[in-house]
Amino acid sequence: MTLDDRRMDPRTRRTLAALRHALATLLEEEPLSQITVSQLCRVAGIHRTTFYKHFETVADLAATVVQELGRRVVGPRRSDDGTLVYRDWLAAVLEHVADNRRLYARLVGSGGDAALMRAVAWQFRLRTDRFLRDAGAAAAGDLPELSRVLGYGFYGVVEALLEHDDPVDVDASVGRFLATVPPPVARALDASPVVRELDAGGRLGA
Repeated sequence: MTLDDRRMDPRTRRTLAALRHALATLLEEEPLSQITVSQLCRVAGIHRTTFYKHFETVADLAATVVQELGRRVVGPRRSDDGTLVYRDWLAAVLEHVADNRRLYARLVGSGGDAALMRAVAWQFRLRTDRFLRDAGAAAAGDLPELSRVLGYGFYGVVEALLEHDDPVDVDASVGRFLATVPPPVARALDASPVVRELDAGGRLGA
């Protein structure tokens, strides 16, 4: 379920904020699969009927939290026409995940929800495909495989970040990841550093 907070009335925004906060609180004590709608509503201070006006399951609520990886992390802009720099997008993803590490670790870390993990990995693959296409970094026939290798590989970098609480050197992490990119592809990306975003809203699964 995709929600756009900008189009909601204040009461709905408050309800969703309360539910997301309640989810984060409960995830501190137990896995997502064990959290019930009743628990969420009790912690959020809302009625079950209110919950079901917005979501069908707890997993649906969790999916909107994970959407922040797409909605917030669209990377620093370099122009007014919706363009995005690949290296800066990688860094922005890692910075956002690091800032919300405890929550994301429980949702999409190595022990997180499998469906949400697949959704994030797939979004990384889609965005990588767009970068590669706009940079002309590979032949059309090679794009499906290459975008998966790089997109899923970057998800591995994110997952590794979620497995520890040590400070994160974002630049070093991005540098190590880019060092794994085949040299011809890396040169093409460097030669065409500004590419268009996957979508204006930056939502997972959009």
